[in-house]
Formats: sequence, structure tokens, C-alpha cells
Amino acid sequence: MPTEYVTRTGIAVDHRGDGEARLDFPRASGKGKARAAAVRRLAVIYNVRAAHPWRVLHYNPAGLDAPAPTPDELRLELSGTPERIARYLSAVPRYLARVEALATKAARVYGRWARSVAAEDALEYVDANGRRAYAARFRAEAFAAVADYLGITGLPPLPLDPSRPMWDQARAVAYDVVKGEEPVNLRTMHDQAEAEEILARADRTPDPAAEALDRELAELRRAQADRSARLFAALDGEELPADEEPVEDTVAADLVEDQEDQDLVAAPLTRVQRRWLHTAAAHPAGHFPNGCNLRTLAALEAAGYVEWSNPAYGPRRIADSLKPRPGTVRITTAGRRRAAREDRERVVIVACGGRKAVYTEGLRKGEPVIGARASELYVGSYHRAMRRAADVLTRGGRGGRVLILSAKHGLVELGEHLLNYDVKAGDPGTVDGETLRTQAHELGIAGAAVTVLGGRAYIELAREVWDDIAEPLAGSRGIGDQLARLADIYDPARRDEATRAVQLVEDQAAERAPAEAPVEEALAAPLLARPVELAPVPADAPGRRIRPHGRPVSRALSHGPLSRPVTCGNSPVPPSLRRTRQATGQGGGAPRPPYWWISGRRSDEFATIGHGEVSGCTVP
Repeated sequence: MPTEYVTRTGIAVDHRGDGEARLDFPRASGKGKARAAAVRRLAVIYNVRAAHPWRVLHYNPAGLDAPAPTPDELRLELSGTPERIARYLSAVPRYLARVEALATKAARVYGRWARSVAAEDALEYVDANGRRAYAARFRAEAFAAVADYLGITGLPPLPLDPSRPMWDQARAVAYDVVKGEEPVNLRTMHDQAEAEEILARADRTPDPAAEALDRELAELRRAQADRSARLFAALDGEELPADEEPVEDTVAADLVEDQEDQDLVAAPLTRVQRRWLHTAAAHPAGHFPNGCNLRTLAALEAAGYVEWSNPAYGPRRIADSLKPRPGTVRITTAGRRRAAREDRERVVIVACGGRKAVYTEGLRKGEPVIGARASELYVGSYHRAMRRAADVLTRGGRGGRVLILSAKHGLVELGEHLLNYDVKAGDPGTVDGETLRTQAHELGIAGAAVTVLGGRAYIELAREVWDDIAEPLAGSRGIGDQLARLADIYDPARRDEATRAVQLVEDQAAERAPAEAPVEEALAAPLLARPVELAPVPADAPGRRIRPHGRPVSRALSHGPLSRPVTCGNSPVPPSLRRTRQATGQGGGAPRPPYWWISGRRSDEFATIGHGEVSGCTVP
């Protein structure tokens, strides 16, 4: 296979197992840059990193007239696994030979056109130098087009235009040439035997300078992590005392003698460390979220609660590396046992409100506020009552966190800016359970003790994430009952005052009510000397209204006039009057029956009423 199009170097393998190589392209009449560009596209097929190095500057780069450095477009530096680089080095000359052959075939098509009668009009006033320039331009464009089309199927047709000269249609000619050939698989252009031979000749001599550089970088990273431990603690919302060592420097090496599972000694954990430990324990695979920083992961690893999820990463420590990507570290069995013993962080989730903040002045007066904070966006009295109750439950943020459950945006922190929206839970566009679970994991509340303040729809959304949630408003009979329960939470004095008022009313009623004797004792009691008279109800008494014809009626009669006249003899006996008659009797004789009445005379001034009310009747 000819290799005059490119010069290949051997593969150098470093102590980490990564390979490196280089490709040099001769200028070859200005074709070197085009070949390098085509070969660089082939590197993507073989999953090899290829880049142009920067030219070495042989002048003072700090001078005022120093030009900007430029890449060397005639050289490619390769990096990747040694096996892939070996296959790629074997495929490069075969690929270039195939592209050159197809470009030559396209150039011959141009040559036949230039010698035909059809080109006489286009080349009538072009001399020999111009013809050569047009031919070189056509071949360069055809080479680039062949490199683009080779190995790609399903391309749209690109027909020739007879009205245009041939040197402007190089891509159309290249398209016809490539489509006339057999399909090519770029992934199999290498020779496996040659690739194995190149890999066998790879230089695997260790580089002491590279190993020393890696050790020095690891020491620098470790020192930087130690110096910035307190700064990271402050960013986490904590402050370590001056005489307290960072948790990651505490080596828990002693074993508990009385423990059967031989757990490590339980080192004290900070609030943030407990939060991320509970969050990882709640994850199905035990992964830590992206919000957990390197310092916290290193501290939990030192206590034995974190490990690499991929064995290929070990036995490297987390503290000696950069921050791991999400999904690369997970909680250990000891970490799950420790999380089960630790108290969970308290989180109160408040439902969003339909009433949003509006501008109070200016040209936008009365319009919804754009980009307000979540703590200021909802201005409804129901939402404000829930916020006040949440502040009491979390002691103003000292005993937990408060978040808002938005029907559109999901779990939102109080300081997050939101655009105005009009979506209620259950409407089209409501946030789904998968989004809520992802948000809870990233916020570090997936394993928290959650209390939800809101209606049934928002409680059902929260149950998409947590199974055991507290529902102080569950079972309420309406918005009034919910507001009363919320007021009991954020204003206990109101509840105590209401209880005292109810007790006072009951005590006063008990003092005013006469003692009722049993019926057996009342039968033996002396009879009253005179009959009991029921005083008529005044016309202007509260709770009465005047009919249009001038007669007062009771508030209870709201269905029109009665169908027949009603007297006391037709009306039911009030319970209090029935007890009095049973106890007294008539004229000192035996007690009267409960419903024995004397018909009263109907008066024109007072009307007879029902429903347990008596007016205008006198009992002798």
C-alpha cells in the first residue's frame, strides 16, 4: 500500500496506558492541507483524537509586533487507546489512496470536457495558464467533495447544470463518480495484520519525567484541598471552629468491639454531610447528586461511607482526583446503616398559589411581575398563610428548609426567579413525577422528612417522590378549615384564646341554667299556685321581619303563607314548656299529657308561628 501521501510515526504508550502518535503530510503541490483535513474526519470514525499542534515561535512572543500563533495544518497529533491508534494508522494510507483515485477520475471527466466542443465558448478567451489554474481548482474541490461523499449513503442527488462551466461544478462531478463506485465501509479500511504489527512495535518505555509530573500534580491537588477545606465549609453554609480539624482529616480506623457487623467508629457528621448521605441512601443505585462537592465526598470517603461505583476508578482516592461526575460514586453499606441512624433533615413543601404579584406603578401597572423571586411571586392569602406556618415549623430556616411546589416548575427554592404562569395541579402542563424525583435528588431532599402544606392535588404530586409525608391539612372540610389549621400552627395564642372563650361561654351557660330534677321527683313536688304565662314576642324583636301586608312572621317561614290557619292546638310543644307542664300539672291535679294543649285565640296583632316558637298564646 503506498504511503507517499503521509508519514506515520510509531505509537508511544505512557505509564497510564494511553497511546500517542503523529502524522506528517508533505506539501505535494498544495494538497497536504486537504489530505490532513480528510484524514482528520476519518479519525472520528475510528474514535481517535486528532488535533493540529501549534507552530513553535522562534521570536519573542512578548514583543509588540509578535503575531498570534497558528496551528500547523500539515501535522496531526493522535491520542487514544493504542489499539484504536494502530487500526487508524493502518487505515490512513488506504483511505487517502481511495480518495486520490476517485479525485483523479473526476479530473479526467474535466479534461474530456475541456477538449470537447461544449467547452469552446467557455474557454474561448482563456490562455494556457488560465486553463491550468481552472484544472487545479477543479481537482482541489473534487478532492474535498470526494472526502465528504465517500462512505455516506442516502445523499440527495446533485445534477449537472449544462449552462454553467465545468470548473464550477466539481462537487456534482464528484458526486456522480462516488455514486458510480461500490459502497465503502470506512470502519473496515484498515488491515488487521498490519495494525497488530504496528501495535507490537509500540514504544512502552516508561517516562520518569511524566511519572514525576503526575506525582507532583497529585500532591499539589491534595495540598490545595487541605488549604481550602474551611472555605468549602463556608460555601456549604457551615463554619468550622478554629480548634476543630476538618472531618476528612479524621481517620476512622478503630473498630467497635461490641458491634457484630464491625462498623467503623461513627465520626460526627455535619448537617450538609447528613443531607447528602440521606439523599444517596434514597437513590435506587445509591448515587450522589451533582450538588455534593468534592470536600463532602472526600470526608464521607474517609469515614467509609462512599466508594467508586466503577472498579476501574480504584484504588484511587476521591480526595486525590477531580470532582467525580454524577453516577461515578455511590454510598456503601456502612453509609446506609449510618444514614438509618441519623436524623433526617426537615423539609416543608408549600403549594403554589394562583394569585401572582403585579406591578403597582409605572407603565406596567396591574400586569404580572416578570422574573420575580419565588418567595415574592405568590401573594394570595392562602399561600401566605402556608408560608407563615412553614416558617414556624422550620423555626425560620434554622430547623429545616422551605420549598415551593410549583405546578409548572416543580420543586423551587425561595430565592429562585420564576416567570409568571397560569397552571394549577392537574391541568395540562403540570410537572410530572420523573421531573420531581430528579429535582428532589439534585436538591438533596430525596431522603428528608417532608411535610406538605397544600391541597389534595399537590399532596398527590409529592407522593410521586416520597411515600411517608406529613399532611397537616389532610381531612379538612374546605378552605376555611385549612386556614384555621394553619392559623393554629403559626399563632398558637389564637388557638388558646379561642379555647378559653369557648370554655367561658360554657361555664356561664351552666351557671344560668336551672337544675333540672328528674321526672319522678318532679311528680312529688308541690304544684305551682298559679298558671305559667308565656309572654308575647315583641314585634320589633331580633330575627323577625314584616310581611308586605303588615303582619310579622318568623324567619323560619320562608316558603310563603300557610295553607290553613294554625293555632296553639296544632303546634308542637316546645321542650322546655313540656317539661314545665309535666312537673306542675293543671290546678294542683295530676300532670297533664305532654301534648295536651288548650286552643288559643288567634290575635290580629300577633301571628301564630311554628317550628317550636309560640306567639300570642296564653296557657291558663
